[in-house]
Amino acid sequence: MAETPETKKSARKKWAPTRVSNKGRALRRAQFFDVYMANGHKGAAAAEAVGYRRGRSAYLAAHEFLKELRASGELAAVARQRAEAAELETERTLREVARIAYADPRRLFDPDGKPIPLHELPEEVAATIASYEVWPDGRVKIKFWPKVEALDRAMRHAGLYERNNKQLQPNLSLQVILVDPPQRPSDSGDKSASLNERAPRIETAAAPHNTGNHCGYPGR
Repeated sequence: MAETPETKKSARKKWAPTRVSNKGRALRRAQFFDVYMANGHKGAAAAEAVGYRRGRSAYLAAHEFLKELRASGELAAVARQRAEAAELETERTLREVARIAYADPRRLFDPDGKPIPLHELPEEVAATIASYEVWPDGRVKIKFWPKVEALDRAMRHAGLYERNNKQLQPNLSLQVILVDPPQRPSDSGDKSASLNERAPRIETAAAPHNTGNHCGYPGR
């Protein structure tokens, strides 16, 4: 059965996407945002939770919603609010990393060489300790946070790896010279002459005359 303009129009109407009003879409975006922040930042799952079909429809809806939320600054605002609620501060975080990176175990002991009780340690020293155990015989077992890991994170934050990689890159220059191909000789005689001219010339220096024996004494 041949398709007519009427059947094509009806097919387009049948598969046309459902349009949502601006007010309804704004409500869905707000609901999506709440679910997205609650489910661990899973966009497609959040879109399904607010009514979008699983698969391509939910994926595209999540992509559009997240793009709008980033452009409006809503995602960044919520991230700042959560960081403030958790009392996460950039300056303080870097200070804690620096304390571990520059930890000095000598500050755990008093002038007589005895371990300082944990509650008497300065704040910057106590921050470097991962565990503090007191054994029945009075011995103290102290474990620090990984110093190398803290240094690595500090170097990454400061961009020291990137600067070093740039310094280690050699300054190489490539020069390409285009030359015309050699002309083919007309006969065999000229061809052999041309080949001889193009062949590399290798000169071998003569070996020096041996004037002595292997032990280095002068010859006789």
